[in-house]
Amino acid sequence: MKLLIENFRKFIKEEESKLDKGALYQLGEPSTPLATYVAILKKYANDPNFDKIAAAGQADGDAANERVTVTPATVTARSLTATQSEIGSAQSLGDQVINKYDATKTALGLNGTPIAMSSKSGPSPLLVYNGKFILDGHHRWSQVMMVNPDGKMLIDNVTGPELDNEEEALKAMQFAIAATADQVVTKPFEGIDLMSSSEKAVEAFVLKNVSKEVLKLLVVAKKIEKPSKELAAKYIAGNLPIIMQSKGRFSREKSMPQAGDSGVSQDAVNKALGTGKVNFIKPSPKDASRYIEQPNVARKKNK
Repeated sequence: MKLLIENFRKFIKEEESKLDKGALYQLGEPSTPLATYVAILKKYANDPNFDKIAAAGQADGDAANERVTVTPATVTARSLTATQSEIGSAQSLGDQVINKYDATKTALGLNGTPIAMSSKSGPSPLLVYNGKFILDGHHRWSQVMMVNPDGKMLIDNVTGPELDNEEEALKAMQFAIAATADQVVTKPFEGIDLMSSSEKAVEAFVLKNVSKEVLKLLVVAKKIEKPSKELAAKYIAGNLPIIMQSKGRFSREKSMPQAGDSGVSQDAVNKALGTGKVNFIKPSPKDASRYIEQPNVARKKNK
């Protein structure tokens, strides 16, 4: 009886994991909301049928339509627009007022330009679609925006013949993460949302928490005339309206790509997209039937 129950549960689990036509239709339909699209990928990313279809981009009749180019570039921080709707105050403002991890000095351009703020893997470019829309790196960008909105930032610029807007770029990135990592992880937003704050609140926070070191750095960077808490508070709070003009429209928890947390490096995802093998445009079982997997297309399996 125990064996029968275990086998039945295994059968149910396998049946539930099968990629159905409705899910494929939604993945190929441009009108599918990003949050719904990501939810589907989370459900089927580890499905063997999805794996075959997801890697068949060069077997779908057009070998180049899904080839995404990622190239380094330099842009002004204030010229960028967020896609994520929430941005944490702790990372964007808290770190800046005490120069945590040398973040303020870097954001001010005093460690060199173009600016590449640190991530878990070290100094990293922002991931940006079409030179404008941030796909990944919102907190790194916001740190610069709060103290140096005219600073020049290093980006990896994402473009492709089938990417018509930032939502399609986010979908392609999430699809590529699913294809290379066999899972899609998104992270919930935590803490106080900077994008819902006020200049008065930011000014009060800076007055209370800004360090003497940061005051000196702001003077060196010619942002304030003298090491005054009041001047620093007014200057930093004055940058809040600039960043709020660039507020995104997608939820971090439901939509935003997190390659590292999903189990694959962003660089590996970019390289996979560059081959044109990531089949994110109208994926179909017919594509998989024409696809023969090559050794260099092997996907990382999370055990």
